[in-house]
Amino acid sequence: MPVDYLTRIGIAEQEMRKLITPSPKPKNVSIALIGIGLEQHFDWELAKKSYTAALQQTKDVFSDENILLAHPTPVQTKKELLEMLNDYFAQGMSGLIVYQASFISGDLALTLANWLRDQNMPILSWSHAEVMGGRLTANRLCGQNFLLNSLNSMGVKYSWVFDEPESSELTLVLDRFVRVVTTKARLKHAELLMIGGMRVPGFFDCELNEISIAKHFELGIERVDIETVWKHGEKFNREDIHHIVDQLVSDSRCNMQNVSAQELFLSVRFSLAIADYVNAGGYLGVALKNWPELFDNYQIAGDGAGALVQDLGIPVADESDMGGLLTMVTMNGLSNGKALPTLMDLSVLNTKEDKIGAWHCGGSPTRLLRDGTSYQIRNHSILDNFDKEKSYGMLLEFLQETGPVTIAKYQYPHASYMLSFEGNIVDSPLRFRGSYGEIHPTTASATDIIGSILSQGLDHHWIIGRGHIREDLHEFNHWIDVKELPFTSSGISGRSQQKEMNYQS
Repeated sequence: MPVDYLTRIGIAEQEMRKLITPSPKPKNVSIALIGIGLEQHFDWELAKKSYTAALQQTKDVFSDENILLAHPTPVQTKKELLEMLNDYFAQGMSGLIVYQASFISGDLALTLANWLRDQNMPILSWSHAEVMGGRLTANRLCGQNFLLNSLNSMGVKYSWVFDEPESSELTLVLDRFVRVVTTKARLKHAELLMIGGMRVPGFFDCELNEISIAKHFELGIERVDIETVWKHGEKFNREDIHHIVDQLVSDSRCNMQNVSAQELFLSVRFSLAIADYVNAGGYLGVALKNWPELFDNYQIAGDGAGALVQDLGIPVADESDMGGLLTMVTMNGLSNGKALPTLMDLSVLNTKEDKIGAWHCGGSPTRLLRDGTSYQIRNHSILDNFDKEKSYGMLLEFLQETGPVTIAKYQYPHASYMLSFEGNIVDSPLRFRGSYGEIHPTTASATDIIGSILSQGLDHHWIIGRGHIREDLHEFNHWIDVKELPFTSSGISGRSQQKEMNYQS
């Protein structure tokens, strides 16, 4: 059984939650269901009955954070439709499901297309098969075809589903659409926080075109210097911080600790400062410039602090990676927090066993700790490579939990493209110090995945989210005009394939 990460508790999570500002409650998102049909030539009682069933099935996939806007019967005329659309829009409608109760008149389809041209709103067209035998009582498929012809001809984007009522696949499609609409609505006019103000030195693929981010995601970015957040941590009581440090080092799963007491104290205080600053400001996540200033000016490594913040459900992208943060925030929204995304490098290609090893220094949330294994609190392994005596901590090093994962990244320089794949983290040793997991991919072979990344010169960070949510990402990207990058057949060598560097309008 896949792990439900929402039920897992990070090592210091409960005590940290007591000390910081609670996360703001996300806004409820309204989605409308409108049935359409035509009484004159079709069985109107059957149309109303099927719409009532559709209304109940839609209610069943809504969460407590959604509001369903719906009328008890289908509409037939363009006047009725327009009045209903405008009424729902005034009530904050963020997405629309159109149920094909029967065939429709052409002017109704054109009215919907014209109205949608003025709105940046996802729409799902839903239809299903007929009652067989005797007269054609609904002609739903042809009616759906008629509707989508008008939408496409008017340049209106849509998604569609044609499946039997109560089917499990239909429920998945409806549930996915609701989560996509909800995520898109909550990103609109929200803000991400970049702590440190810019990318880390030389990591050019970590900072993105902000105009493009605003265009696709409707998000803003606020930049704050490290010192402001660092001083924000001075509000926390020393005894409370020492208590959290004691939790980290005395946990039965901790089998090594070589970080100085001062670095542990400052790292935990910084994690509290980040989490409190984010929640108080209502930010969706953090791109953290965790070096060189934290090394040079504050004498800590920020990775472990970021790990503790992620245990609280706040996405943190190391090394100021804005494309990474966008991916994390999107995964977080689409999965209702279950994906628990973390930033990694793809550092191992095992062609014989068709595996990819994902590694990063030690900044993954402790809720990802593999069951039955231990963790270590260490100084920075990359700094150790240079000079152990001058290395800093704290980092949390461990094997990541096995199970289904989705790997994806919105790509430099404008987040107009994404490459994504699915797989499973499988059992393996900790091949390097740090946070590590070994992936057996299922979307394409390990060789083709790495070959595609190298040939297209894609970003060097990747986001691993728990669960198989690639189709959710595809649906979301459809509505924000982000294109999916293809995989190419590869071996152990290849040639460049030029990527699109210009801003995509």
